[in-house]
Amino acid sequence: MAAVPEDIIKEIEKGRKEVSAGEEKTGDFGFYLLLDRIGSIKSDLQKQISDLQQQMMEVKEDLRQEIKQEVNGLHQEMKQEVNGLRQEMRQENNSLRQEMKQEINGVRQEIKQEIDTLRQELKDDIRHIDGKLNNVIWAAIGTFFAVLVGAAGIVVAIYYTAPK
Repeated sequence: MAAVPEDIIKEIEKGRKEVSAGEEKTGDFGFYLLLDRIGSIKSDLQKQISDLQQQMMEVKEDLRQEIKQEVNGLHQEMKQEVNGLRQEMRQENNSLRQEMKQEINGVRQEIKQEIDTLRQELKDDIRHIDGKLNNVIWAAIGTFFAVLVGAAGIVVAIYYTAPK
């Protein structure tokens, strides 16, 4: 390398110092602009966060209202469904009661008829037995009188045939 004259070296160093000073000033201004931009972005972000929080609160409240309305609607539907089921159960119970009453009345009627039939058979049997008993009584009375008459006949025969 050839020897560089001293004034050129000084001029180069002076240029470097000026460039460095300019860069420093440019760096300071850039830093200022950067800080200003960061501040405005921070302010915008804080505003957006605040707006988002407000929107979230509104959405949360809207959702609460919707859920409340939905729950109330479901509650009403369930009440109606339960009331409908109760009504159906009452109707079914009443229908079953009617059927059971009819069945019981039918069974009562059958039992009553069976009792009446048994009573009639018992009356007929009593009449038959009474008739036989009357026949036996009359036969006994007849036998008694026959024996009495026979005994009286024997007594009379002995009385008249006996030596005197």
